[in-house]
Amino acid sequence: MTPLVSIVIPVFNDAEAIANAIDSCLGQTLRAIEVIVVDDASTDDTVEVVQRYRARDPRVRVIRQERNASAFQARRAGILAARARHLLFLDGDDELTERAAEVALDKATATGADLVQFGIEVVHRDGRSGGAFESRLQPKHSSLSGSDVLLKLFPHDRPAQGQLWRYLFQTRLLLDAYALMPSDLVLPRVNDLPITFLAATLAARFASIPDRLYRYHFGRGGSGQKVHDLDTASFYAGAIRSIDSIESAVRELASRATDSELILTTYASVRRAIIGYTTHYLAEHTRTDLLDEMFVDLYSRASASDIVQSTALHWPKAIDTLAAHGAAIDLPARPTRNVLLATNHLRTGGISGVVISQARVLLDAGFRVTIAAREPGSDLSSVPAGAAFAETSADTLGTSLVEWAGICRRNDIDLVIDHQWQYSTSWHAFALAARAEGIPTIGWSHNFAGRSLLLGLDRLERAPHYFPLLAHLVVLSPLDVEFWKLRGMQRVSYLPNPPSSLLLNAGIASTPKPGPTGRRVELVWWGRLQQRTKRVTELIDVAEHLDRMGVDFRLRIIGPDWRDMSAAQLNSLARERGLGGRVEAIGPLRGADLVAAIDASDIFVNTSIIEGYPLTIPEAQARGLPVAMYDLPWLALANGNGGLAVVPQQEAGRLAALIATVAAAPRRYTQMSAASIAAAQRELNHDFTAMYRQLVTGTLPSERSPEPTLSGVRQVVDLVIELSEQYSATRTSVPALRSTGDEVRGGGTSTEKWRRRIYNRIRPIVRAALDVAPWLRPTVQSVKRRLLRL
Repeated sequence: MTPLVSIVIPVFNDAEAIANAIDSCLGQTLRAIEVIVVDDASTDDTVEVVQRYRARDPRVRVIRQERNASAFQARRAGILAARARHLLFLDGDDELTERAAEVALDKATATGADLVQFGIEVVHRDGRSGGAFESRLQPKHSSLSGSDVLLKLFPHDRPAQGQLWRYLFQTRLLLDAYALMPSDLVLPRVNDLPITFLAATLAARFASIPDRLYRYHFGRGGSGQKVHDLDTASFYAGAIRSIDSIESAVRELASRATDSELILTTYASVRRAIIGYTTHYLAEHTRTDLLDEMFVDLYSRASASDIVQSTALHWPKAIDTLAAHGAAIDLPARPTRNVLLATNHLRTGGISGVVISQARVLLDAGFRVTIAAREPGSDLSSVPAGAAFAETSADTLGTSLVEWAGICRRNDIDLVIDHQWQYSTSWHAFALAARAEGIPTIGWSHNFAGRSLLLGLDRLERAPHYFPLLAHLVVLSPLDVEFWKLRGMQRVSYLPNPPSSLLLNAGIASTPKPGPTGRRVELVWWGRLQQRTKRVTELIDVAEHLDRMGVDFRLRIIGPDWRDMSAAQLNSLARERGLGGRVEAIGPLRGADLVAAIDASDIFVNTSIIEGYPLTIPEAQARGLPVAMYDLPWLALANGNGGLAVVPQQEAGRLAALIATVAAAPRRYTQMSAASIAAAQRELNHDFTAMYRQLVTGTLPSERSPEPTLSGVRQVVDLVIELSEQYSATRTSVPALRSTGDEVRGGGTSTEKWRRRIYNRIRPIVRAALDVAPWLRPTVQSVKRRLLRL
């Protein structure tokens, strides 16, 4: 009897399951079949089991390979031996339903399809069936023809499903596909998708039926396994070689096709899907202590750019693991000519002001500069002449990283300076994408390192995981250097921010200002109306104290609304406290209008709690204004700065008293004004061109990167504790919660949960500090008791 359908079963050490597979074939309602079992040099009893079936039923045939050559070669041998016009594949640990051959052949005969797809039942280890994977395996199209066969079976930028056992093939189609491949090719992993892709490219007509004709046992064979050694990791990584193995065949088919571009782009899409899935699988399933070596091997199989972008597009959650092991990507030595300044957007002041000023300095130093924004909405009028501007427009991380790599390539970038690393939750992904292009990233800080503790963010905890991605970290003060060295980042230096446009354009006052004797004291504040870190409502508190003291004053608050505060809210608060005639938030001023407002003022008041380098301080001092402010202990420009008058944080009454004292003492006022001018001049006198050249060439002097000192360690610990306690105090009311006894899951009140979480955040810093200064242990124990209420 001539068979109508050949069923090819590649096997390797399948003795325990092969009987069920063969039984499902011999039980087919279509009797005119042949079962070709190709043994890939099994070392168990697989062949003996098959031979017993062959002795009972002549439709069973056995082909033995002398050496293990992978299922790819086993299937080739079965196809070459097949006598039927149509062919099904069955893995040795799966089964066909009894009508599989009959129903699939009827569809092929009725439609003339080269390729007939049918439904799949996925059986899990516990016997359950169904689930998302099973859903993805079902046919999506009833019929296709021409180039749509390839395009619809392998839709662009979607997971690639290339299992051969999902289809009934015309045998000729498979022979033609294998003829395009080397006869001795061995593919241990993902050895079916290459042939499925080539067959879909060659197919003229496709049809499908919804019937679930194949039972796939998930967890048998190589699917869903953990990776406990490097040999297993290498096996899974071999999937990349499998998809690469058909590149020449794909190009050959494309060269003789009318739709060559579709074939090539579809292949590129499938390759991305395979690389992305392989990377995700290894990142998720590999034993933690093997990850570094695993990634080194993985990056030898495809370019770092392909691996990072493919993973970002298909499995973006795996990017965190790739970034934590980013050192596995080698960085080539390269001279720095083109610098990219990375930020979220360009607007007024703040980080944008630093980026713009930095671009000017780098241009003056002879570098080519590109400013790149990761969000839309930038004000391009502020881009310095000679600098390029680029922007990502994607709405997903994966496509953003692809665009980011494209920006780096088009602008021939040699170095990225990232101004958002301290604020962004995805900075490490962009640093990884740049490193994959062979480009190092420098992180540029704009705030004291403890900012995340104050705001209750977990970035401080995660940052050390990604330090290998930073070629260098630039901070704003020696204390920041000590902080980050205690956190394990040794490549850190402090540099001042470049002068703002306002400071450069307004210039330095030629003479000190006279004190406001016999007239109203004019107070001023400018910046973004940001409550969270600038604490602008405390300006109202200071004003209230001044009013109670009988001081004749006016306070003007200048700046644009922000997410958590507006001029209207501040004015409403001032009116509520009876200060409507003394305090006014007037909105933003720029250029000459802002300079005129500064010059018409006597004292600049700063209530910020966590700024790293407030540009407004040197701007105010340049115009001769004394500065009255809350203490920012890390502030480098405060060293030797006689133009600053400082009180502890959140002491509004003391700050008001200080303002009143300075304003009422003409001599002291003039001395502070002169000291402000001198301090601003020192800020302008920095040789930023030289410093930036040293930064990009890695030649910054060692004094820019001091080692932790005992006094510095104590100050770091004190600040970490203070910021953590402030966050705890703002998060919840301790007495109220403790008195209610409200329990949260896991035991303890919600307050206790928050305190423990805070302590866990600061613990790594404290431990590092104790290594340097063990005598701090009693202080730390006291803090622990206060935070945890033990």
